[in-house]
Order: sequence, then structure tokens, then C-alpha cells
Amino acid sequence: MPIMRNLLFVLSLCLASGVQFATAQVDYTVLPGDTYARIARAHDVTLTELQEANPGRGEALLPGEVVRIPQPMKLVSVLDAADSEPVVHTVKAGQTLYAIADIYGIEVAQLETWNPTAVQGLSIGEVLVVGALSQEKPVNLESLGVPVLTDQSLPVLRQDTLRTLLMLPFMLEADTVDGGGYSAKTNRLREIALEFMHGAQWATRLLSDSGYAVALRLVDTEPDSLGVHLWSMADLEWADVVLGPLRKEPLDSVNSLLQNSVVPQWVLTPQNPAIWEKHPLAFSLEPNPAPGMQRLGALAAQQHAGDTVIMLETRGADIALERAFRRGFLSTAADSTVLQSVPANTQFSEGLIAELDTSKVNPIAIPAGKSAQSLYAYVQTELQLADSFPVHVYGNPDSRSFGFLERRYLDRSHYTLPISKVTRWNDFEVAGQMKQFRAAHATDPSVYGLIAFDAMIESARWQGLPWPLPAQVYFTLNWQWNETRSRFLNEHWSLETFVNGGWELVR
Repeated sequence: MPIMRNLLFVLSLCLASGVQFATAQVDYTVLPGDTYARIARAHDVTLTELQEANPGRGEALLPGEVVRIPQPMKLVSVLDAADSEPVVHTVKAGQTLYAIADIYGIEVAQLETWNPTAVQGLSIGEVLVVGALSQEKPVNLESLGVPVLTDQSLPVLRQDTLRTLLMLPFMLEADTVDGGGYSAKTNRLREIALEFMHGAQWATRLLSDSGYAVALRLVDTEPDSLGVHLWSMADLEWADVVLGPLRKEPLDSVNSLLQNSVVPQWVLTPQNPAIWEKHPLAFSLEPNPAPGMQRLGALAAQQHAGDTVIMLETRGADIALERAFRRGFLSTAADSTVLQSVPANTQFSEGLIAELDTSKVNPIAIPAGKSAQSLYAYVQTELQLADSFPVHVYGNPDSRSFGFLERRYLDRSHYTLPISKVTRWNDFEVAGQMKQFRAAHATDPSVYGLIAFDAMIESARWQGLPWPLPAQVYFTLNWQWNETRSRFLNEHWSLETFVNGGWELVR
């Protein structure tokens, strides 16, 4: 089918901009009923690797054809001197001999020679000899690809090549609907997956121009028609960093494998923290909302010293944000500045107008977000009817996307909210990077492409190399250790006010 062939062609090109490790090859004679996917599973390689090893072939395989099977070939060995101390490794959950050998750049056969009992199987906590440490010249494990992690520190990745695994729902084995097409959901997921992939490739090209070596490996997170996934634990063991998966079900299953590993994982789409925080090294570019609302509360207290600020309090899904606004307000407010809580639900706030005073500015805060869209519409209607009341409204960052909020209302109310991400079109470096993407794809990157791009750039930052990094184009990152959630969270927020028909940064 043309759509499928085009998609496979795109996937076959996805690694073109990356740097790959050297591989050896062995020949395999195709048997009746064999497919690329079946052969890849049988030989413990990914479908992408198998197709790359056999360029120019069609999708169908005929019995008797010879297919090349890529085999890993190590370029460097840790072992060096006979006069040395042993380097040991403590086995973690889910690790195999292959994975451990790959970490230290040695052959599995050599690992088995040093640890004869390991052939019978590995146990969590078992100590293996994995090399020798010269007494004169210590081995730099970081340079060998062992991530260096300490308490409350960001990951430190290998410095030779950034091996990035993209786990995206291309749904190559999806069934067609009546008429031969695919469902709207399938088509949309594929579009989003391609946009993420294009963003990662864009970052890879710019990183390569700056001197970084990046290897991309792409896997389809959706199973084939038999319910078998075309990726394996070997893909996760290969990676220095994982981008994705996007959907809750595979995200949950992958985290069960990753939660005991040292492979950082980027959560690319909004997910319930209870799902993605199973993995201690899962990161999200999306900022923690509480600090933004706390900053907004502090600003309201500063701008209305001696006044009464009315907070519409729903005490519902966004109660944590309401409490954060209160904390920020009380931490900054002068003795004469008052925060008055007015009970509200997600649809309206009875008695709001009765609390307003025509003789002074009336500051109104609505910390709740998307769950209270009807409340925002109600407040706008009430304030438009009571246009003699001067007001200043402080809202949730989600409200910026509410299409029903009118520009006249935003301007009149000096509408103010926190903002965490924005494409910096006026930045010279960002504009140049955007120009490169536009030249390659004849369009600007989507928000999904921007997310993948920024995740790739931040991952390269964790290598600690001295070369300049491309500018991040959408997110500004301010990592802070969150004691409650035991992880780093992005806490970057700025504040903007709608004045004179547009948004301006609060200085």
C-alpha cells in the first residue's frame, strides 16, 4: 500500500543523520513464511537495523533469498593490563549478560570467561568481574558509557556518542477500515509520531554541526498483527536516553522495565505523574505548575499593596494551585493587604459582583485551570455587564488558550498569567535554526517537533562536552530538586500581562 511504503521509506531514512556503531554481518537464507519482522525477532535485532543492513530490497521476501543479519562488533575493550585490579559490576533488575557487556565495551564471551557461573543465570545483587583497573591509569567509567549519578544531580551521559531511542506509535501493523484507509486516530498518531521524529532529526543535524555525535534508533511502540512488539529489552539497553513512548499503555509497560535502570527517559506528552514517575530518571519539559501560580500570587500582592484581592476558590481539581497562589500572596503581602476567598464552583461564583467596589481597582484571581472554563466564561460575562468596575484579573496559564476570552476583556482587565513556554521568534539564533527546519520540510515545526528538539538538546547538555549547543527553541529549563516527588522538575515561569492589544512580559 502506498501509505505504508512511504512510511517505511521515511523510517529507513531516520538514522541517516546520526552516527552509528560499526557492525558485522552474517547471512540468513529466507524460509517460506519469513518476514522482516519475524527474522528480526528471531535474531534479536530491531526491524530498523535489519532493513538498514539490506538496502534496496522490497517489502516481500522470497524463499531462498539471502538476508544480511547485522551483528554488533565492539571497537574498544576495557581490559588492558595483566598487572591490575578487577573492575566489578553489581547486577540490577532486568540486566542481562549482553547488556552488561555492552556497558563496558567487552564481548559476552569474555564476560562468561571471567564469570563461569553467570552462564547459569544472573541474580539481582550478584557481583561480576567486568574488566581490570590499571593501578597506574584508572579507567574513566563515564567515558565508557556508564551514566554518573549522584543524589540530587542531573544525569551525566557518555561523551563519545549520544545514543537516543525514539519510541513512537507509527502503527505499521494497523488494520485498515472499510474502504481500505486507516482510522482517523491511526492517521493522527502517525502524524504526531512523524512530527516528533522530524524534531529529533532536526536537533541531530544541528548537534552534528556543532561537533556532537548522535545515533538515533527508532522503534514502533505498537505491536504487530500477532500482538508481538517489534522492540525488545536490547533496544532499551542500547540507549543512553529514551524519548517516549507517547501513549499511556506502552508508557506504563516500558516504565516497568526502566524503573530499575539508569537510562533517562523523556515523557513527551502530558501524562498522570503516577504513571511516568514510576521511573526515577523520567523527565518532563513541562514545568511544575505550582511555582508559576506562587509567583502570580506574589505579583498580585506586590501590585495591590493595601487592597483586597478576591480569589475565586473552587477547592476542586486545582486545589493545589489555589494553595500555591495563597502561599505566594501571603509571603509577599504587606500587613494591610488582604486575600479574600470567595467560594466558587467550576461554573460560576455567586456574589462576585456584590464584592466589587466602583471606587477602586478590584483584583480578581482564578487559580483553577481547564477544569473551570465555564467559571472563566461566567466571570467575563459578569464583568462585561458591570463595565463600570475597574478590574485586574489574574488567571491560570491554561486560560491563555481559551478562545472565548475576548481581546477587549483581556485588555480592560489587564489580564495577567504565568507563562512557561513560547517560541522565541525574535531570537537571532532560534530564527536561524528555524530556517534550517523550514528549508528541510517547507513548513515550521509543530509543537511536537519543538518538544523533541528541546529534549534532544538538553540530553546533549548532560554529556558535559565543551562545544556550543544549539539554542532551545520552545522551553526554558530551570531544574529544581523536588523533595516531595524525589526528582528534578522544571520550575521556569515568567509572567505576562495583556496590554494594548498584546502580551507583554512583566518586568
